[in-house]
Amino acid sequence: MGKLLKIFLWLVVSLVVLLAIAVVVLPMVVDPNDYKEEIATAVAEQTGRTLTIEGDIDLSVFPWLGLDIGPTQFSNATGFDEPAMARMEAVQVRVKLLPLLKKQLEVDKVHLSGLQLYLAKDKNGQTNWADLTGTTEVKDKNKDKAATAAAPDSKGSGLERLSIGGIEITDASIHWDDQSTDSRYVVNDLSLTTGAIEPGEAFDLDLQLQLASTQPAIDTGLSLAGELLIAADFSAITVTAAKLRVDAQGESLPAGQVSAVLTTDISLGLEAQTLLLPNIELETLGLHLTGSVSGTDISSDEPRFNGTLAIAGFDPRKVLQALGEEALVTADDSALGKADAQLAWDASLQHFAATGLTAHLDETTINGGLKVQSFDAPAITFTLALDQIDVDRYLPPESRSDGDSSVENKQAKAPGAKGKKGTGKASAKSGELPLESLRQLDLNGKMTIGQLKAFNLRSRDVEIQIKADDGVLKISPLKAQLYDGVAAVDLKMDVRKDTPRVSVKESLTGVQAGPLLKDLTGDDPILGTATIKADLKGVGSNADEILKTLQG
Repeated sequence: MGKLLKIFLWLVVSLVVLLAIAVVVLPMVVDPNDYKEEIATAVAEQTGRTLTIEGDIDLSVFPWLGLDIGPTQFSNATGFDEPAMARMEAVQVRVKLLPLLKKQLEVDKVHLSGLQLYLAKDKNGQTNWADLTGTTEVKDKNKDKAATAAAPDSKGSGLERLSIGGIEITDASIHWDDQSTDSRYVVNDLSLTTGAIEPGEAFDLDLQLQLASTQPAIDTGLSLAGELLIAADFSAITVTAAKLRVDAQGESLPAGQVSAVLTTDISLGLEAQTLLLPNIELETLGLHLTGSVSGTDISSDEPRFNGTLAIAGFDPRKVLQALGEEALVTADDSALGKADAQLAWDASLQHFAATGLTAHLDETTINGGLKVQSFDAPAITFTLALDQIDVDRYLPPESRSDGDSSVENKQAKAPGAKGKKGTGKASAKSGELPLESLRQLDLNGKMTIGQLKAFNLRSRDVEIQIKADDGVLKISPLKAQLYDGVAAVDLKMDVRKDTPRVSVKESLTGVQAGPLLKDLTGDDPILGTATIKADLKGVGSNADEILKTLQG
């Protein structure tokens, strides 16, 4: 027994000595730079591309099996202007040697710097990576062999543990040039830093980049930070305290620039096909939005989503200013001073519904809901209920003889107003009905107003029912209690033919004429009860034509 133990100990010592010699001697006698040509040849045989390793290759063995590669580039596909599809300044990857014997893969922090990736599509829709993925016909016989190689074992690698010390990508850029649409996008100054990555353990993530696009012409700064957790069995991913900041500039944006900050937690169930964002907060354009998103069957052909949305109290005038819109001049300067809203929603690929809408605009409370079925040919239904509204507050103030006090001058001189040059002539197409849109409109809605003031006339229990289908638009009824009587309008517009046909039925029943005229004109020359009926018909493709042809 003692002799066997001595032999065993001798074998162990010999193995350790041999390993130590290999660790010291191997890097001294094996220079990986001597194999650059062989590496390039192997890459060319497999891809048909040229790999050029301009820098040095450094190899380490113990305790880390490591590889450091200097400046390297990978050639582009034939027919594309950029000579290299990918370039990098340096990459460093190290794997701890001894844990490999225990089926444990421990990777040190991976460093990648100076990556430049050029992705492109030519005018015929061919990409510069299609030949690498086997989506084009490959003539080279070596590529054919690679394309038909056996797929990896789907049962996995059998590793008992996987950990990465982190990822650090610095000074990277990605270029996307789509010649088929003449659009270009460039990501510059991309940096990505993570903490130590191990399934079942949370790690920090920080991403920074600059994005420039040509269609539309927008420059965007983007940053993303959060704490990421990958489940030990890779069945789920969660992000805690994710924070996305976007700062964009461009002429096509409201006021030339937009900033937004989004924070939320994210839970993605890869096996369960679920998505949950329980606490979304968004700050942009002077608005503070909160909400939630929940999704099921998200990888299927019929994903479903639902959630909530709330817009905290805001100043509509300030939001319009942030959007670069002209400042509104209203009869009541305090109008459009405050607003808020909240609702619940659910959606699919061909459906959207907003329910439980509660909103406020100044002193008006709005309740309602909206449904849209089939986005290809939308069928829209809605209900809206306003408790009361004074429309006169939101109308432009009456013009006076003093030209400088006119609505037009007030709008032009209002802060944030955009100057617009006019021709002094009304467009020949002014008031033209959007016939094609009306023919395709599928709409069914109802609106009620408890108390309404408009043009100084007061009414209550206003009801408006609107329906559009197959080229026929009906507003019936449109009725209200008006000065102790009832006002009603039934309107029908038929746009199925080239020339639209309009019919209007109006009635005033039991309306007190004196109070009505007093509110409308300031005088009540007529007293008594008014009962009026009208049945009118007209044709035309704009308001002027219809008014000129009205008969009845």
